[in-house]
Amino acid sequence: MIMERSSAKIFLLLFVLSSVTWLYALSMKNITAGKLLKFGTVVFETTLDPAKEREVYRSVAEYSVIVFFSYPIVLITAFGFFKTTNRMFATDGWLLMSAILLFMFVPVELFCFWLDWKIVGLNYWGEWPLEEFRKAALARITALAGVPLIAQLCYFTIPVLVLWKPFSRKSEILP
Repeated sequence: MIMERSSAKIFLLLFVLSSVTWLYALSMKNITAGKLLKFGTVVFETTLDPAKEREVYRSVAEYSVIVFFSYPIVLITAFGFFKTTNRMFATDGWLLMSAILLFMFVPVELFCFWLDWKIVGLNYWGEWPLEEFRKAALARITALAGVPLIAQLCYFTIPVLVLWKPFSRKSEILP
């Protein structure tokens, strides 16, 4: 069994806390935005009350702000854990796969931040018409042809990898 340094344990604790916050906000933002659309399509609901629709955009903007603050903390603490842990990527394949799944989608998340920033700006700075919100939301929902959804599926795969620990190699054979 590998004994971890205290700095690695602290980074791991901060990583877990910030990841839970980030994934919760990301999931809730998607669920909330889904209320705007007809099921299974990217067509807006026509029966939605304008005040209710504006409330949904406000909720999406609030969850986006939480994502803005928690995602950089996730990246920093993950990098800190990888630098301070005694585990090696060569013997712990699950750790390498988790790192790849986390860091592979950084450009996608940054692009989505830019699109989410438009919704946040529309919500907090001025009284914009709903049509502007709809354009920004549609751009965000259809961004990169679904790659942000694939990224989220990968993010939810990381805890499974950490618990199951596939592709682990023993460095020596025990008698």
